[in-house]
Amino acid sequence: MTIGSNDLIAEQEYTEQQHQNYELIKSLHDRGMGYRKIAQYLNEQGIKTVRGNTWKNTQVFSVLKKYRARQERIQNVRLREHPIEISKFELQWIKDI
Repeated sequence: MTIGSNDLIAEQEYTEQQHQNYELIKSLHDRGMGYRKIAQYLNEQGIKTVRGNTWKNTQVFSVLKKYRARQERIQNVRLREHPIEISKFELQWIKDI
């Protein structure tokens, strides 16, 4: 019998700060701002990264990329159903001679 599962580790939720940062970055990017301009805007507003650092364009890109990858992983891997497969099974009793 084969049973598959993708639910081997607890699903980690974004913190409130991570979610707010993502939503702000996404809205700015959707309005046409580039990664450098978004990083500059976040720094001017005094918004820090989750680790308390200033923003760089690569970090802005990473937030968007990792969120998109996370959503794809949840949809295509974690939520994927795995059928149970039952193969032939045989039990033999062999007497010692």
